Amino acid sequence: MKVLRIICIIVGAFLVLDTIVVSLLSNFNLGVILPLILGLPLLLLGAFMHHMDHGFPAFIKWFLLGCYAVGVTILLVMGILMGTAAKRADEVDADALIVLGAAVHGDRVTWVLSNRLDTAADYLHAHPDTVCVVSGGQGDGESVTEASAMRKYLVEHKGIAPERILVEDRATSTLENFKFSKELIDNTLGKDASIAFVTTDFHVFRAGRVAKKAGITASGIASPDVWYIRINNFLRECVGIVVYGLRGDI
Repeated sequence: MKVLRIICIIVGAFLVLDTIVVSLLSNFNLGVILPLILGLPLLLLGAFMHHMDHGFPAFIKWFLLGCYAVGVTILLVMGILMGTAAKRADEVDADALIVLGAAVHGDRVTWVLSNRLDTAADYLHAHPDTVCVVSGGQGDGESVTEASAMRKYLVEHKGIAPERILVEDRATSTLENFKFSKELIDNTLGKDASIAFVTTDFHVFRAGRVAKKAGITASGIASPDVWYIRINNFLRECVGIVVYGLRGDI
């Protein structure tokens, strides 16, 4: 039990510290706060476990440990689903490549979005006949649409010819990314065009399921996540998958 107590304290403290550090480096969202929500009870459990051997405190201890055991199992399953969802770029041959948008700061792409665009550019250079669709509307704190910032980045920083890029600037969700992009692809290449999409590695599974739910067959290509928010994004995505599943959206 002493070893278990030490593990609880170490893991709990790490999760709490993660929230503190990431909150200073990133925009506040559910992913930032989730490690604190999970870590603080674990830290307290480890600190007081030696006083929870009898009666109601013992029930609370084993109840919390059971919940964490179930949670770890769910995270492992989610991790496997996310890790096996993406295809390697060299395994995909698509007529059109959709790049799913992410937040921009003013009119500049963020690190997460630039990673998606870099991955897309590598694919487009290797497949010169593939058309690119940049997809994303304009959100709070953004002076331009995500799609326009993405197009500018691909043209100015990656040397992608402007005529190869279709701009979808209405979408405000993953479902709309696919729906509106498919309309552009159908009008440009026809309804039988093969489609692939690029998004951050943790998001490929859910995005692919959303596309399938919308009746769109598309292969997912993963871009790397930003290293210091990988845990936060993973936890947030696990919640997203569960919520989408309960709502019947995937």
